[in-house]
Amino acid sequence: MRIFIASIVLAIAYAIASCSARVVQYPSHIRVKRNSYIVQLHPTAQARCVQAIPGIQVSRHFDMFHGVAVSIGDSVHPSQVANIEGVKAVWPNRVFSLQYQNKTTNGSGEYLHQATRVHQAHTELGLNGTGIKIGIIDTGVDYTHPDLGACWKTPNCPWQYGGSYASDSLSPNDPPMDCMGHGTHVSGIIASRGDRVKGVAPQATLGMYRVFTCSSESADTNDANVIAAMEAAFQDGHDIISMSLGSETAWEEDPVAVLASKFVDAGVVMVVANGNSGASGLLTASTPAVGRNVISVGSVDNWNITSAHAIFTTHTGQHSVLFLPSAAPAPPFIIANNTLVVAPTNNTGSALACTNITNDLSGKVALIQRGECTFSEKALNAQNAGAVAVVIYNNVDGMVDMAFDSNILIPGAFISMGDGRMVEESIRSGRTLVRALESDLITVPSPSGGHMSAFSSLGPTAELGLVPLISAPGGNILSTYPQSMGSYTSLSGTSMAAPYVAGAVALLKQARPDITATHIRELLVTTARPIADSSTGLVSNPYSSGGGLINIYDAIRARARIDPPLLSINNTQREHPGPINSYIRPINAYWEIHTLAIQNTDSAKSMRISLAHIAANSLTMFDKNGTLSQQLLTNQTMPTWPTNTSPVPANTLPQVLGIRGNTLVRPGQSTNITVFIAPPLGLPESERWFYGGFINFKLTWDGESTAFSHVVPYAGFNGDMRKLSVLASAPIGLPFLADSELEPIENVSELTISADTDVYLAVALDLPTRIFAASIVDATNTTRGYLPLGYSEYIGRTLLDEAPYYTIPVNRTVFHDTQMTNSSELSAGSYHVHLKVLRPFGDPALESDFQIWDSDTFKLGD
Repeated sequence: MRIFIASIVLAIAYAIASCSARVVQYPSHIRVKRNSYIVQLHPTAQARCVQAIPGIQVSRHFDMFHGVAVSIGDSVHPSQVANIEGVKAVWPNRVFSLQYQNKTTNGSGEYLHQATRVHQAHTELGLNGTGIKIGIIDTGVDYTHPDLGACWKTPNCPWQYGGSYASDSLSPNDPPMDCMGHGTHVSGIIASRGDRVKGVAPQATLGMYRVFTCSSESADTNDANVIAAMEAAFQDGHDIISMSLGSETAWEEDPVAVLASKFVDAGVVMVVANGNSGASGLLTASTPAVGRNVISVGSVDNWNITSAHAIFTTHTGQHSVLFLPSAAPAPPFIIANNTLVVAPTNNTGSALACTNITNDLSGKVALIQRGECTFSEKALNAQNAGAVAVVIYNNVDGMVDMAFDSNILIPGAFISMGDGRMVEESIRSGRTLVRALESDLITVPSPSGGHMSAFSSLGPTAELGLVPLISAPGGNILSTYPQSMGSYTSLSGTSMAAPYVAGAVALLKQARPDITATHIRELLVTTARPIADSSTGLVSNPYSSGGGLINIYDAIRARARIDPPLLSINNTQREHPGPINSYIRPINAYWEIHTLAIQNTDSAKSMRISLAHIAANSLTMFDKNGTLSQQLLTNQTMPTWPTNTSPVPANTLPQVLGIRGNTLVRPGQSTNITVFIAPPLGLPESERWFYGGFINFKLTWDGESTAFSHVVPYAGFNGDMRKLSVLASAPIGLPFLADSELEPIENVSELTISADTDVYLAVALDLPTRIFAASIVDATNTTRGYLPLGYSEYIGRTLLDEAPYYTIPVNRTVFHDTQMTNSSELSAGSYHVHLKVLRPFGDPALESDFQIWDSDTFKLGD
């Protein structure tokens, strides 16, 4: 597991067990705790069946998960655990790391509460979270902070529950003091009682369950810690559990996601950060956010930014420019004296600094545009050319947090596109200088304020489930911080958005004590406000925003229920029923029909319904030739339709028609509304567009002039997902066989793999796959077995912000079972790699539902 702050991105692919007892195989890039496993038992089995086996030590017991965490000796193979009677599945105990996020100072908390209408819930309705219990699973909390009660489990203290679950050797009774800051920041968003930071539910009763250890180099947790903390929070009777951590996968079969869904079934509201891999495009939502009925949360940028600024002296005078400094371990961006700024180029004239810089930058600050390569590559090239600092400016609107690798020893600053262009023009026109002092702070409106954060992960799930469910402020959020670290700071991430929603749910439960977790989920979605996208003139796609920005005041006062509250379009057909043939053309197109039940919960007044439709942006990750979009690869932004604010043909937008249903609903009664949804027929299916929008119900009650808006977000794929390729397209060179440096082997037919030759299969996945199988085939076309790490299930797509592909060893060792227990060595001869991956919604029993790739023939030597 890892914390979801915006600068942290990990490429995580999951292999999840089937119903039969088996050992899950994770891809090679997944970090696991050595000789440590999570064991799930069948409902009637007891833990003693595992404890009785020599060489297996049980370290934790899980009740709701019904399993144990075990450590095994080197002489014990995990398959032996899987073969114990009563064992359902075995997972390696995953390990993930926390890295610190960029910090700014920000003072716009009150405006956040006005935009989400939390302020009205506080002032008009008198709500503050009293009587509601919120469990937080995080890095701990500085419970001595005056804004957080300055107490731990004493009478009238907000902290009545929790402990330390960060290590098997720690007692859960140990107070969970925060040594990293993240958990203290999350806690302040929920329940700060101070004047500087006003929490959403300041009088809620809290529990902190610390799952991260402290380390000078990294902060780790694992599945065993998280599951133990989740179960402890559940047993403590929390109404809400907030989790600002997770790992990227689009599959809800992950064990932590399954456990979260069990809690929801038992009545607990699970609020989880959706993830921070938005730069990688669609299908980047995390687990357990993808769990069934979990409230997954996306991030909206703050409306103001208060941060450090630099003074650029140009031929037109002095200009104050706000910047975001590069995260640690890079030194702070402090330039005490005016220093010359230059825009360097390479030997081809490129100013992107993605290759060696030909200019001598000794004693100078390098101005570089974002794009085509990583921030660290740009900074390293500037450093190697002698630069004392680097300023990188955006190639799209907005600001992003920037982190460098540990080999970058010079400070860095990130500035907006507009400011960058201004400085670049100044350099062309004459001498430009810059200075930046540590104490200089300014507050400016955020150009992306109120819009979806660029880092916020997007849906759908692997099978087109709609995530996130809702969005909340998460970009540049001021909150409490450990006193030893400065007491207050701003962080960005869906980590910040999830606790905001958790606090808002506490207000809702305080106002309506008997409300169920299902009802809460419905109201959050249907009372949210779709989020405008100024670049297209439409609203953000639900795969980005869910229902939109949380509107807790309307959720509390809602007098209507809509079921279902959202629609995932994943059952497409190629015909129209009679009633809409005259409305949607051509006839030969995809469409879906849905029935929405609308209940009037007002006991005295009749309700009238008016139906409208709000079309959202369509999104794609692909260019017309089927390869991943160059725009996504270079700028970390996805192509959208419309491309700008100019009017577009109506048939390039999705359409919704309400055909049947009563528009007058008596007190306490319900009606059904039938809607037909058609995708944007004018967009080519070959471009793989994901479309969406909002069915907007305007509701009025007798004797009232004000209409209340309820929305039902819908989203789907414009075409047949079952026909799509999972493997990255051939034009970009994948899959391929790679050498020890992970460079493609040009002439595979001349390759001989010997004992001292390292060869790998390199694979990138454009889409998640339920089954991944890489085997080796001999000259008679007989499959001889799986490659090491060659079989996995429920794998996520390859994320662009991490390793560009997965690697699998190719050697003489093959395995004859999917659990990788029965192996043998191949004899010398000619062989090739055979790879197959299951397409979306494919049937594992049908070979035709798999995508196949075969390598050229190579030789295995003696």
